[in-house]
Amino acid sequence: MNLHLIRHARRVVGFMSVAFFVFLVAFSVVTNLTPLTGRQLFVIIGGSMEPTIPIGSLVVVTPTDPSAIVPGDIITVRADNGVVVTHRVSRIADQPDGRAFEMKGDANQSPDGGLVPSRAIVGVVALSIPYAGYARAFLSTTSGMIAAIAFLGVLYLIHRVLGIAEAPATPAKVRPIST
Repeated sequence: MNLHLIRHARRVVGFMSVAFFVFLVAFSVVTNLTPLTGRQLFVIIGGSMEPTIPIGSLVVVTPTDPSAIVPGDIITVRADNGVVVTHRVSRIADQPDGRAFEMKGDANQSPDGGLVPSRAIVGVVALSIPYAGYARAFLSTTSGMIAAIAFLGVLYLIHRVLGIAEAPATPAKVRPIST
């Protein structure tokens, strides 16, 4: 095989290994430190906010005073049954028991049923990262972490094998036989 091609392949595999490792470390640090800042992370699993927030996005939600929320803001709420929904505020209603919000997904034809009370608000979506939710969901499982580490191991082995193939062959030393 061409030595130049082997050298190039080894460099590519080495770069991929380093890039994947840096991605894993950075992603883990960011997703584990974000909650320490008071923000929460959620993975979008439905298409009601497309195309603004695609399925599989990771959203960073910042706690917000309900009085600061205005129509057009994208908020995340947690219903009494624990279900979390991220939709856009379409209308605000001041009621005797406090402020309430009408929400609507960008892809939906009509607003969600009923008004959401202020107590259900988790916060306002500060950032949406497309497809990062898939990575978070995958890497937060034991099998996902094992697969990521195994992938790094395979890249390392390929890099080593290409290094062996790239090394110039040295002739074996022959000792003369003395009689």
